[in-house]
Amino acid sequence: MIALLDIDATDASILSLLIVMTWAVISFFCGRYGREKGYSFWLCFLLCLLGQLIGLLAVLLLPDLARIQADAAGRARGQELEIAALKRRLSALENADAVHAPSSQESFGPAASDAAPPDTPAVFLARTEEVIACPRCGRRQKGGRDACYACGLPFRYEHE
Repeated sequence: MIALLDIDATDASILSLLIVMTWAVISFFCGRYGREKGYSFWLCFLLCLLGQLIGLLAVLLLPDLARIQADAAGRARGQELEIAALKRRLSALENADAVHAPSSQESFGPAASDAAPPDTPAVFLARTEEVIACPRCGRRQKGGRDACYACGLPFRYEHE
């Protein structure tokens, strides 16, 4: 190849040195870019050094591990915050249920007295779409059910 370009030996050695230095610099920047993406510097450096163009393309096309890990951490933090907010809301609702239990005088409350034996069904005036509380366990549920979903207490309605 040197004979085709008509270069003497000194110029050929300088040209070879420039090519090797350019190769090393490109490999160095390839290694740094790989490290920014979350990969090993030396792995990317050697990949580019040994297979210049193919190595450079491989490093450029590698997925960005740092961004993937940051996105996953952000999603996990968002989910943790959402779970904490849901837990606070759930405890607030449970506290409100304990304070706001319906009385037997309400139109959708039980018509029987509270001194009924535990096997007797809870008696309500009529089926309703409003929320009622189970007399046994206190769980709130729709007023049209045949039994409590939590404790299984049967419901009976007077107007049926």
